[in-house]
Amino acid sequence: MLKLLFLCLVLTLPSIFSDKIRFDNYTLYRVFPKNENQVQLLRGLQDSDPRFDFWTEPSALVNNVDVLSSPEHKSEFESLLKAYNVEFVISNPNIQEAIDREPVKTYTRRNLRSMTWNSYYDLDGINHWIDDLAISYPSIVTIIKGGTTYEGREIKGLKISHGEGRRIIFLEGGIHSREWISPATVNFITNELLTSNDEETIAAARDFDWYIFPVTNPDGYIWTHTVNRMWRKNRRPVGNHVGIDLNRNWNNNWLVVGASSNPALDTYAGLGPFSEPETRSLSTFIESIGDKIDMYLSFHSYSQLLMLPFGNTTEPLANYEDAMKIGRRAMGALSVRYGTRYETGNIAEAIYQASGGSVDWVKERLKVPLVYCYELRDNGTHGFILPEDQILPNNLEVMDSILELILQARRFGYMSSGNIVNSSVVLIFMALLAKLLQD
Repeated sequence: MLKLLFLCLVLTLPSIFSDKIRFDNYTLYRVFPKNENQVQLLRGLQDSDPRFDFWTEPSALVNNVDVLSSPEHKSEFESLLKAYNVEFVISNPNIQEAIDREPVKTYTRRNLRSMTWNSYYDLDGINHWIDDLAISYPSIVTIIKGGTTYEGREIKGLKISHGEGRRIIFLEGGIHSREWISPATVNFITNELLTSNDEETIAAARDFDWYIFPVTNPDGYIWTHTVNRMWRKNRRPVGNHVGIDLNRNWNNNWLVVGASSNPALDTYAGLGPFSEPETRSLSTFIESIGDKIDMYLSFHSYSQLLMLPFGNTTEPLANYEDAMKIGRRAMGALSVRYGTRYETGNIAEAIYQASGGSVDWVKERLKVPLVYCYELRDNGTHGFILPEDQILPNNLEVMDSILELILQARRFGYMSSGNIVNSSVVLIFMALLAKLLQD
């Protein structure tokens, strides 16, 4: 018993006594590898040296790589780049200044209007907002539990439904905890489905059951608000290190490519596929409704991409051609409002090879017809610290694209009205049948 109490105390001490980490004079670099040797140099540094925080992955497919360095190590980093003739610029000489400007607000209970779209909210605020939605829309909104975290928190979500028997659109956000724009976007979509006066949005809300999880990595998300703004993983201790990349831990080509076996690194894939309670429990929940899901959308940041499975190969697998056409048309709709440009492609061809992610598992295991991963704003000017004046524009253009995804999916025959049995079709059929019987 004493050993158990001691272990619990040890595990909770970091949460109790950790000071909030500051990033004063941390420098964000934009690096421009021009050939495969320079890409390999950066990749080797990323795989071996956790002192440098790679915000984007070195790849021959991308034109630049964003890397954050502490002031103690920036000279070493610059010297390495210069020694190999790798071009770079400084995007931000003091990332703490951007963090200090981040708009973080508190949600007020029983006041849905206090959730605004020019700020970020902590986990308690988001969960209280979900609770209030269920209170305010009792016939439409149901609170759902997608699973449990390593630290024992609930992966909380909501279901929006205007009647049983509808096909499902599933939204997953916040699996990488420092990508704050992801939960903010999912929350906005939720709000639109419940409050918008736009006819197309109303139809989308009514025609489908929406299963929505704004934060699928609650432990990590809390850590980014309370201790380390740049934290990516969950909070499981592994030896002298902490955290598993939950988007490398799904049981699909686990640890094959684009993931690490080193627990010191941000892409550490864990002790095995589904080793983490977050991915294990959430996947079980998704599988329980998998045969009813028509569209699965995962939200990340940043890079302005719409990606489809798979991350381990550029082969056009499954319904690649149709999914690409649908995705490109949706990104065309996204660009109309503000001119924002997104690229579309499978993960391996659009950005880099990576395996063990949620969208690959959903596509291969559950055979969901349309599966996409958004990499939201921006292209790296602000990266993970997207300022307040971009939150609402990002959300609005993404909502535009989702409505277009649904429209194009219907045109390509992947979605009907959303009902398993369309009631209007049934009524028309019954009327025709009655007329035939009368004749």
